[in-house]
Amino acid sequence: MVPVLNEEGCIEEFVRRSRAAAAQAELRYEIIFVDDGSSDATPERVAAEAKLDPAVKSVRFTRSFGHQAALSAGLRYASGDAVVTLDGDLQHPPECLPDLVAAWRRGADVVYTLRRESEGQRGSWKARTSALFYGALSRLTALPAAAAGADFRLMDRRAVERFNELGEHFIFVRGLVPWLGFRADRVEYQAQERFAGVPKFVPVRMLRLALDGIFSFSVVPLRLISLLGLATTLFGVVFGIFSLVSYFLGRAEEAGWTSVVVLILVFGGVQLMSLGIVSEYIGRIYEEVKGRPRYVVDSVIGLDSK
Repeated sequence: MVPVLNEEGCIEEFVRRSRAAAAQAELRYEIIFVDDGSSDATPERVAAEAKLDPAVKSVRFTRSFGHQAALSAGLRYASGDAVVTLDGDLQHPPECLPDLVAAWRRGADVVYTLRRESEGQRGSWKARTSALFYGALSRLTALPAAAAGADFRLMDRRAVERFNELGEHFIFVRGLVPWLGFRADRVEYQAQERFAGVPKFVPVRMLRLALDGIFSFSVVPLRLISLLGLATTLFGVVFGIFSLVSYFLGRAEEAGWTSVVVLILVFGGVQLMSLGIVSEYIGRIYEEVKGRPRYVVDSVIGLDSK
């Protein structure tokens, strides 16, 4: 199952390499492209491949609903005993398919992948921010999320069915799959360069995904607000006692503008930051209670409408 967005230059090569990998593992297969509202020739390329090979199928959204929504749609439409999710830019090599299937046949319900990076890739800003985010996520939640992980995994039919039962609007697939708790294994793969096109995970999208991951699985930020409020209250009490003692001892000095401005800025900043964190949770509650679908399907090829 492959989410794609403006990947016209990758479709033909992806199908060729996936077909070869499936043949090597002697598998019956289907390749489901989930088009997240592409504006280039991606839909036409997918349709052309579907005419040549009935195993190639597609789901197309009316507009872009996001990578995570595309993943959830693909899992809902997939019908195999096992489902492999991977990106269509070929950074996730289809040649890993036999290794994933072998781990599944050994008894794993979910087979994650662990990305091996070159020396240069390890020092990149993306690798550093990824390690920072997953470190924070592990500390804020009980999820065993790996820093080198990705949405490149195999899921057994049981795991897929349980995932499809989850009805929340804001989804973070990298957190929901380990949350299900099925038996897991890992397969390493060598990270590759994008085959064609430009990256879709720009910093803004990565930040949005990170916030969804944290706020969907942890209430620790709310508890931190309480601790921060307690700390500022204690500071205010101590400062008040100090001021009273100084006054009665005749050591009180006229307050300067600097101290007043600093206190106002510090306490104002704490309040605004706290409101921002609370607003993130309230906004997600607001979206959830409306009950809107995660995505809207425009058309399908080779699949039954759902």
